[in-house]
Amino acid sequence: MKSIDVSIITVNFNNAALTLDFVKSVGKQFPSEFKYEIIVIDNASTEVLSLSLEAEINHLNLPVKFHRSNINLGFGAGNMLGNQFANGTFLAFINNDVIIIEDCFTSLIQFLNNNENVALCSPQQLNIHNEPAIGFDYFQGLRKELFGRSFIELFNKKEQPKRKALPYKTNFEVPALQGCFMFFKADAFASVGGFDTNLFLYFEEMDICYRLHKKGLKSYLVPKTTFKHIESATVKANPLIKQELMISRLYIYRKNYSYFKYKLLQFI
Repeated sequence: MKSIDVSIITVNFNNAALTLDFVKSVGKQFPSEFKYEIIVIDNASTEVLSLSLEAEINHLNLPVKFHRSNINLGFGAGNMLGNQFANGTFLAFINNDVIIIEDCFTSLIQFLNNNENVALCSPQQLNIHNEPAIGFDYFQGLRKELFGRSFIELFNKKEQPKRKALPYKTNFEVPALQGCFMFFKADAFASVGGFDTNLFLYFEEMDICYRLHKKGLKSYLVPKTTFKHIESATVKANPLIKQELMISRLYIYRKNYSYFKYKLLQFI
C-alpha cells in the first residue's frame, strides 16, 4: 500500500507568486487525516525566478518537492514529469493559478473510493469573484463544431445539467472535466498512459477523458466543495497561443477519430 494518499502536481512558468499562493493554500486546507505531497515542476522559467521560487518553497514547512525542467515542456509533459516523482494513491493535477479555499480533498477521496468505475473527478470551480463557474465540456466532434453545445444538450442524460445551470447541486457524470483541477485514481491515470505529451497546450483534459471513456471509466463533477480559479492568469492571449489551440484541436481530431471524420472536421 502506498504511503502517500494524494500527490498534488502543479506546473510553474515565470509566475512564482501564484505558485507560492497555491502551495500555501494547500498546506492550510489539506485534511490532517490524509498524507500528501506537493510536486512543483518549474517549466524552464528564467533562472532568477526559478531559483527564487525554490528558495521560497524550501522555507515553507510543507512536504514540497521542487524540480526544474531545462526546457518548457508545456502542460501535459510538464505534469507527466511531475508524475514521475509522485507516490500517491490519488493524483491531483492542479493549475498554479488555483487557490484552495476549503477541504475539497476528503470528499473527492471518498467519492472515488466508493465508485469503482470512476477514474477522476473535480470539485465546483469558482471564478475570481467567487461565483460558480462552468467546470466541464463536451468532446470536440462534429456535433459540437457544426451545431454548438446547445445542440448537444438537447440529447443530454436527464441527470446531467446544462453547462450553464449553475451552481451545480448534485454529483453528475461529464464527458470531460476542465483541466485546472483534475483528481485521478493513480492506477486509472496510468492505465491510459497519462497525458499525451504531444499536446503542448490545450485539449489535454478532453483527450484523456475520451481515452478513459473508451475504457469504460467515467469522469464526474462533485460540487459538494469548491476551489477558486484565477482563470487565464498564467496564459495570455496572443497569435501564437491561438495557433497552438488550432494545432492541438487538429491533432486530437486525427488521433481519436476516423480519417474521414478528421478531414471533415479539418475542412470545417
